[in-house]
Amino acid sequence: MAYQPKSYRKFLAGTVSAAVVASAVAPVAAASFKDVPADNVHADDINTLVEKGYIKGYPDGTFKPNNSLTRGEAAIIFARILKDKGVEVPADKNAFPDVPADHPNTELVEALAIVKAAGVMTGDEKGNFNPNAKITREQMAKVLVEAFGLTKPADFVSNVTDLDQAAPWAREYIQVLDATDVTLNTEFMPKKNVTRAQFASFVVRALNVGVTAADIQEVKFVDENTLEVTFNGELKEVKAEDFAIEGVEIESVSIKAAAAAEAKTTVVVIKTKTKLEEGKSYTISYKGQTSEKAKVEVPVITPAVESVSAINAKQIEVKFNVPVEKTTALNKDNYKIQTNIDASAVALTTKDATASVELSADGKTVTITTSTAINTKLGISAGTPFKFTVENLKSAKGKEIEKYTTTLVSDDKVAPTLVNVTATAKSTTTKVTLEFSEPVQTTGAIAYVDGEAATVQAGSKPNEIVLTTAQTLSANKTYELTLLNFKDFADNFLKENPTTTKFTVVADTVAPVVQEVKVVRDNLIEVTFDKAMDVTTFAGNTRVLDLNGIARITNVVATAKSGTGGKTIRLDLQGTVPFNDNNTFVGTLVLGDGIKDVNGNAKVATSHSVTITKDTVRPVITGTTYVAPGGQYSGSTYNNGAIVVKFSEEVGFATSTDIKLITSTGVDTSSSLNIAGRLVNSNDRAEVIIPLTGGLTAGDYTLRIGNDVVKDLSTQANKNIAATTTVKVDSSSDKTKPVVSATPVSVTAATNQTSGSTIVINMTDNVGLDLATVQNVNNYLLNGKPLPSGSYITIRHNGLSSDTAATNIDVTINIPAQSITKDGSYTLNITNIKDKAGNTADPKVATVSLLLDDVSPELKTATISSNGLLVLGFTEDVNTVTTGTSADFQFVINGTEVNVANNSRFLTFANGTGTDDGKYVVTFTAKVDAGADNNVATTADNRLFLDVDGDGTYNTGDILLQTGTTKAVGTTTLDLNLLSSLKVKVVGNTTVKDRSTLANPIKVGTEITVK
Repeated sequence: MAYQPKSYRKFLAGTVSAAVVASAVAPVAAASFKDVPADNVHADDINTLVEKGYIKGYPDGTFKPNNSLTRGEAAIIFARILKDKGVEVPADKNAFPDVPADHPNTELVEALAIVKAAGVMTGDEKGNFNPNAKITREQMAKVLVEAFGLTKPADFVSNVTDLDQAAPWAREYIQVLDATDVTLNTEFMPKKNVTRAQFASFVVRALNVGVTAADIQEVKFVDENTLEVTFNGELKEVKAEDFAIEGVEIESVSIKAAAAAEAKTTVVVIKTKTKLEEGKSYTISYKGQTSEKAKVEVPVITPAVESVSAINAKQIEVKFNVPVEKTTALNKDNYKIQTNIDASAVALTTKDATASVELSADGKTVTITTSTAINTKLGISAGTPFKFTVENLKSAKGKEIEKYTTTLVSDDKVAPTLVNVTATAKSTTTKVTLEFSEPVQTTGAIAYVDGEAATVQAGSKPNEIVLTTAQTLSANKTYELTLLNFKDFADNFLKENPTTTKFTVVADTVAPVVQEVKVVRDNLIEVTFDKAMDVTTFAGNTRVLDLNGIARITNVVATAKSGTGGKTIRLDLQGTVPFNDNNTFVGTLVLGDGIKDVNGNAKVATSHSVTITKDTVRPVITGTTYVAPGGQYSGSTYNNGAIVVKFSEEVGFATSTDIKLITSTGVDTSSSLNIAGRLVNSNDRAEVIIPLTGGLTAGDYTLRIGNDVVKDLSTQANKNIAATTTVKVDSSSDKTKPVVSATPVSVTAATNQTSGSTIVINMTDNVGLDLATVQNVNNYLLNGKPLPSGSYITIRHNGLSSDTAATNIDVTINIPAQSITKDGSYTLNITNIKDKAGNTADPKVATVSLLLDDVSPELKTATISSNGLLVLGFTEDVNTVTTGTSADFQFVINGTEVNVANNSRFLTFANGTGTDDGKYVVTFTAKVDAGADNNVATTADNRLFLDVDGDGTYNTGDILLQTGTTKAVGTTTLDLNLLSSLKVKVVGNTTVKDRSTLANPIKVGTEITVK
């Protein structure tokens, strides 16, 4: 183990206590020290330390228990304990000048190095350790308290009677030993030396003090409100006040796992009221002390989908590792499905517009229930795999959840079961609610209550069925229920078919009780009950009286407040409230006995004092929210996005529509606002939703709301004052992919070898394309290959010239001249096009109708055929041989360069056939003569030559190929294998062209050595 002095500052209590205490509880027999009899009061404690090897006797077999302990002996004992626990000796052993590293007592040298580094013992004012000096009892008190990390309660009163005899610095240490029962005598005798036997007992008693902060082995993060602390040792009880975490309020502590006999550890669960923050480190203190191991770092949890499963034939369950944000979780467009019959993934709404999505109470599970069987909706058979994608969701803390795709199979073979039967009534009812383990069908299902058929209907929840009985069911009476042919959406019948059970109608005769009355504004009161209420019973049974008992408000409209289960009722006061000169009204809200709960129980008439203050405060803007295109807000989808303006109170619209949106550069972009489509959020009337006509680019905008745009819902209808607020558009909020057209806007083919070709593609995005990706030529492939070298991209903005956001652009792919190698239709692959938010467009394959070959053919091969002729091959097929073809070529034969003009005298060009179509075949015609002529030779020698000058006879300048030939005199086709060397060059381009529409001329300058 590496030496870590700081970690061992309070070493004994943290690393030794369990092992040593175990020995102290059941010590071995008295050691064989002849001067320590078994009945010695310190014998067991000496044995404990001897057994561990921490303290030793003398060579003569004595322990000398009454000898005063020296500083050197104390250091050696502490060092032995530390070394036993893996602490290494520091490299520098020169701890004190009076005990140098070369001191003959090597164990003392090492011990002093260890205890000094650990901070257990120090030197005097001169830095010397004085190892032979005796330790007084008050000095020992300090060393023990520091080494073991001992503490005392703040209100502890010491029983030591001679504290006044101790040095002032030692008195606190002595009191700590008293508080922890390390010293047992009321007379401490601080100035006396401590004996070896006494020291052994002091050490063992200190080890028996109990579990301290130094005993904390580990702190484990469980969740944002839970930690588990593992102690080395046994804790029989814990108190919340014994623990503290800076900046965190502790709710409770409890023991999760008591110390096992062999493990000697205790696990304590700390529940916090304060949520622990991700990425933050916390330190736990126990009884005012802490240690290195008492720290825990809260991990940064990346929100993610944990699993997706088809839990039955009608439901898909999505589990997350963290609570998710409700709006995105309930958005059906965020769940996509792709089957083997789909070209691409489509939103759940496309497959099943009436599917329901439910979020669990803890926010970690989404359950999707399709309107019929999953396979039926997807158009596939049971057992057929399909892909399921979860995307665009956020955690409850606003973090993006990574897109998740998996393959599911819906093949439900499990029979449904009846989970619960409930019926409640004040006196009688005809309704019975059935809860099943999964959704079941109503078609064909039969139910009997006490032998009489009941009507079967779907309930309000996916797994519920509601029975309407033919007879009246009485409270407190038990009935027999029989269910027949109930089956799930995979046609699995109930596990027991028929299923027979009994249920009792629960009597609900308890009157509802008012729990709270709250004046929300000067014409709205909210009343909360302990039960769900029947809002229809409030009309005529609710009134507001003045202090004289005169009814002032009798017309009240009651509605159930959303999200309260019908327990909170909003009372809109429709009459005029008679405010006094101080703009207040003090009166009484009377709730009559005609008001009933949903089971018909009437409440006892009650009166509630209310003070209503006239509302003269104008509504003000308190914040804004940007909804990205395609996003949902309050249950509605905004295809172009929206801006939500939050006000200080519930509002309605006033007379003005003066709403402006200004960019950070001062550009008026109010045309992006669909002001006519503005609406008040029905789920939160303090919010105004302004749809957008198109997405906004990332950045800060100023939203200006003019005078009298909204008014509050008070009696005074206070209108707003003009104000501005900031709308932050984060690029990460945009989840809409850019769209790349698969049909080119236009294609311009090359007209010659200098014009080049162009392909124009349209691209759009709701907030703006990332032009860097648009102009990256690597994002385009032509016939599966990179664009020709030198290609570049230009952009034209459609619509306004000020469309710097690039929401609608035509992209021109400019292909340089002499890049297209053949006429015809091409495919253009377009990938990795992104918008400014980083959304990537779906890859597209565009068909480019016609591009023209504008590349010159090149001489590629020149080979001698099997019959000795020259075959010229090209990079592409060339035109047929015409007069003058040979003028485009020059030959070097046996080292002699033949003038182009002389080609036709001994060369003929012909078109290749078969596999040589598009090539030229060149025939060399040689001459053979029999004798001397023109003084070239004086004797006949049957010469074979190329008649360069064309005069029919061998002359200077002709190319002699062979003498003494056996060929007949005259002309003959030359077998080119007879040549010693042959080169061919392209020197002209007037005649040889390719077969393309543009008839591109051959490239000049190519030279090939044939042999």
